[in-house]
Amino acid sequence: MSKVIEISDDDDSFYQETIPSEESVVTSDEDGSDELPKVSMKTSRQAVITNLFPNAKPKPKVFTATPKEDTSVVVNEPQKPVFKRMIGGIEVKLPVDPYGSQVALMSQVITAIKKGQNCLLESPTGSGKTLALLCAALAWQKHERDVMFKENTKDLFLHPDNEIAGAELLATPKKTIESPEKFFSKPVYGQKNIYDTVEDDRSGGSGIRQKHIKESPEGESNLVTIHKKRKLNDSEITEDGTPPQSPDKMMDTAETPEKVRKLYALVENLRVRADLVDCSLPTIYYGARTHKQLQQVIKEYGRTGYCVEARMSVLSSRDNSCIREYDRSQWSSKNDMCRACIKKIEQSKGGDGQTTNCKYFDNRKCLSFECLPDAFDLRDLVTVGEEMQACPYFAARDMAGKANIVFCPYNYLIDPAIRRNLQITLPGNILVVDEAHNIEDICRDAASFTITRDQIQAAMKELEIAAGYRYSNQYGTNFADSLLKVLSNWDQWFVNQTPLIKQCVVSNGEASYVWDQQHFLQTLHNHNIGQQQYPQFQHDAEIFIKVLREDPQQMVGVTQATGTLVESISTVLGYLFRDSGAFADNFKPVLQREVATRGGNTSWRSASFDKSIERDSLSLRLICLNPAVVFEPLSAARCIILASGTLTPLISLHSELGTKFPQQISRNHVIPKERVWIGTLSTGADGGSLRCASGDTARPSVQDALGDAILRVCALTPHGVLCFLPSYRLMNILMKRWQDTGVWQQLEELKHVFMENKNAKDHDDIMEDYYKYVEGTKGAVLFAVYRGKVSEGMDFKDNQARAVVAVGIPYPNVFDIAVKQKMLFNDRHAKERSLLTGSEWLRVQAYRALNQAVGRCVRHRGDWGAVLLVDARYREPYNTHHLSGWAKNMLGNNHHTHASLADGPNSLEAFMKRMSLEQKENRKT
Repeated sequence: MSKVIEISDDDDSFYQETIPSEESVVTSDEDGSDELPKVSMKTSRQAVITNLFPNAKPKPKVFTATPKEDTSVVVNEPQKPVFKRMIGGIEVKLPVDPYGSQVALMSQVITAIKKGQNCLLESPTGSGKTLALLCAALAWQKHERDVMFKENTKDLFLHPDNEIAGAELLATPKKTIESPEKFFSKPVYGQKNIYDTVEDDRSGGSGIRQKHIKESPEGESNLVTIHKKRKLNDSEITEDGTPPQSPDKMMDTAETPEKVRKLYALVENLRVRADLVDCSLPTIYYGARTHKQLQQVIKEYGRTGYCVEARMSVLSSRDNSCIREYDRSQWSSKNDMCRACIKKIEQSKGGDGQTTNCKYFDNRKCLSFECLPDAFDLRDLVTVGEEMQACPYFAARDMAGKANIVFCPYNYLIDPAIRRNLQITLPGNILVVDEAHNIEDICRDAASFTITRDQIQAAMKELEIAAGYRYSNQYGTNFADSLLKVLSNWDQWFVNQTPLIKQCVVSNGEASYVWDQQHFLQTLHNHNIGQQQYPQFQHDAEIFIKVLREDPQQMVGVTQATGTLVESISTVLGYLFRDSGAFADNFKPVLQREVATRGGNTSWRSASFDKSIERDSLSLRLICLNPAVVFEPLSAARCIILASGTLTPLISLHSELGTKFPQQISRNHVIPKERVWIGTLSTGADGGSLRCASGDTARPSVQDALGDAILRVCALTPHGVLCFLPSYRLMNILMKRWQDTGVWQQLEELKHVFMENKNAKDHDDIMEDYYKYVEGTKGAVLFAVYRGKVSEGMDFKDNQARAVVAVGIPYPNVFDIAVKQKMLFNDRHAKERSLLTGSEWLRVQAYRALNQAVGRCVRHRGDWGAVLLVDARYREPYNTHHLSGWAKNMLGNNHHTHASLADGPNSLEAFMKRMSLEQKENRKT
C-alpha cells in the first residue's frame, strides 16, 4: 500500500532551515488506521521536502490546497528555550540560563525602574550585560502593561465568557490583536494557518515568508498532502475544507449568534483599551555608541521572547537611512535634498497639495511594524524600505512614536538639538545608555561649540537672499532680517578681536587666545549679541528653524548648514546665559587662528612677521568643561541606566554628571581564571627598561624593543592578535622604523598584517579581510589605537583575538587646549563640587580607554585569551590601581621580562600551548 505523508497546516517546514535532528514525523495509512509508524528525520525539513519533491524549487509557489479527511501528521516547530526567573516580584524570561552576574544586574535594573532611581552598572565584556539589560527593562514594561490592562478592563469581565476572552487576549502578542479579525482567526493548536490569503507576511522575526504550498496530485505515492487542523469553532469548517468566514463577514450575516456578536464587540473594546494602555506605558530608549553596536544589541533583542510582544524602532540620520539617489552636484547635503523634495506640490504647480517630489516620503506609511521582522536593525530597515520604495528615515520616526523600545546612537538622547528634531521625549520614560564609559566626553562635546568667521559670512549671504524676497508670513515679523543683523554683529566681533590673536605666537600652524569668562561676555555685550539681546535672538531662531523644517519654500536659498549654525548658536548661548550667567564659568572661550602658507607648511613665528601667509581662518571655540550642563536635564526621565564594562571609578560619574545614582553595581568576570592570562612586560630583548611614555617611544631603541615584543607574541599566539597603540602617529612611526629594520617583513612571515584606518569605508574593508584571514593557519595581527573604532565596542570573539597587546598608558594629550582647560577647571572646583583633581581626572580617562582595549580579548564564558600590558610602569601598584577589577585580580604579580615571557613560570608560551591543546581536544569530541 502506498503511503502518503501529510503535513498539518501549521507546519513551518517551508520557512525554517533546520530542526533538531531527532525530531519525528507521525504518519497514517490512507484508510485512517490508528497504527502510526514513526519516521525519524535525521536531516532538515527542507531536505525532506526536497527529497519528496525532487523537481520542486526551494521556495514553493503560491496556490490553494484541498485538505483530506481522516489523516493526520503533526510536525512541531522547534521552540526557543525559555528560562524564567522571578526577580524583584517580576517574572523575567530569558533565552539562556542566566549567569549569577546577569541575575544581579537584572535585579538592580528592575529595582531602579520600580523606584524611579538612576543606576550605574559595570559588568565586564562577555558577562551577558546587554541581554540582562534588555530582558529586565522589557519584563518590567510587560508587567506594567498587564497590570494596567487588567485595571482598565476589569469592568468588562463581569461575565465568565468575557473573562476567558480577556485572559486569551492578555496572552496574545500585540501584533495579533491589532485587528479583531486576527484574534478570531488565530488557531487554538497552531501558530500559523496555511490557508491564510496573505501572501507576504513580514510580521515574524524571520522576514518575508510564503504562506501557501502546492498540493500534490492525488494517487501518487510518497507525496505530501495537506490536511486541515481544527479551528476555534470546528462547526464552521465547510464540507469542502474552505476556511470559515472572518468575523466582519459574520457580522453581516443574520444567522450570527448573539454570543459571537458580543464576543466580537468585547475584543474590539479590549483592543482599543490595550492601545490606550500602550500609549501611557513608559518608552524604553536604548542607546549605544554606533549603529554597529546597535546591530549587536538588536540581535540580542531578537533572541528574547519579548520582541514578539513589544514594538521596536531604530532611529538614524538621513545619511544612514535615506534611499533616494543623492546628486552631490545639486545638493550640498542629504538634509538639504530632503527638505527640498518633501515639500508638498501645490495645485497651482500641477500637484494635488498632498504629494511631494519624493515618492519614498509619500510611501513612508507603507513601511510599518507589520511588514518588518520583530527585531530589525538599520540594515534591515533600509533593505525593506528599498523593496517597498518607502522612506526608512521618516518611517522609523513614525514607528518610534508608537514603539515600546527605541534603539538609537546615544548622542541622540544626550544632545538637546537632536532630541528636539527627532521628537524624543524624556519625562517619564526609561533611558538605557550602553557602553557609557564615554558619557562625560559626549556630554561636554554636545555643549561645546565651534563657529568660524567663514560660516558666519556664508550664512549671511544665504539670509540676504531669503530676506530679499520679503515674504509676507504668518509670524508677523521678518525674522530673516533680524537674524541677518545678529550674524552681521558676529562678523564684526571677529574683526574686532583680530588684534588679540595677532599678538599670539603661531605653533604648528595655529595660534590661540584664551579669555577670562567675564571679559568674553563683555565683548559680546559690546557687539549687541550678549545676554540682553539673547531672548529676542532665541525667539527669532526658533521661528527660523521651524519654518526651515516645516515650510522651506519661505527660505529659498537657505541650506541646512545655516539652520544648524543658528540652532547651535542659540543652544550654546542658552547654556552660557542660563540663570543670568550663573553657569558661564562652566565654559572656556578660545579664539583660534589657523595659518595656511603657500607651501602648505606651518610656521612657529608670529603671524605679523610671516610674509608667506596666504590666508587666515578665525574661529571661536566655546569649550564646555562641565558635562553636568547637558546631563542634568536628562533627569526628567523616570530612570537613567548607565552601563559599561569600564565605568571605574564610579564615584567620578556622580560628581562629573551632577546626578545621583542611588543604584549601582560592579560585577566580576564570568570567565574562569584559568582561561585568561594577563601579564606585563617591563624589559626589552637587551634587558633595558621598556617604558612607553610619549617621550620614550620616540627613541629607536624603544621602537625596536616593541617590535621584538610583538614578534614574540605573534610567534606564540595562534590565529588573531590585536595590538593597541596610543596614537596613529606612533603607529606610522613604528611601521616606518620596522620596515627599515626588517621587523615588518618578519611580522608578515608570521601573520597577515593589518592597520586600523580612520576612513569608515576603508575600515570596514580592512576588518572584513582581517576576520577572513584570522581563521587560517597563519592568522593575522591588527594594529589599532586606543579610543578608535576597534577598541570601542567591536566584537572579537574566539580566534579573532587570542591575544591583546596593550602598549603604554593612553593618557589624553595634555597639550590639547580642551584637556588642559578641563584639568584647570577640576583643580579649581575639586573641593566645592567634589570633583577629581585635574591629574586624577586625566588618569581616569587613560585607564577607561585602556580597559576598553583589554576587554576586546574575551567575549563569552567559553572564550580564552591573553592580555600583555607592555610598559615598565605597570610594575608599580599605582599604575594598576584603575585597571578593571577582573583584570587586576587576574594580573596579580604576573610581571615578566622579555626572557621570562616564553621560559619563566606562568609564561605566555605555557598558557598558549595549554589552551591550544585543550581547543584541539574539544574539537575532536
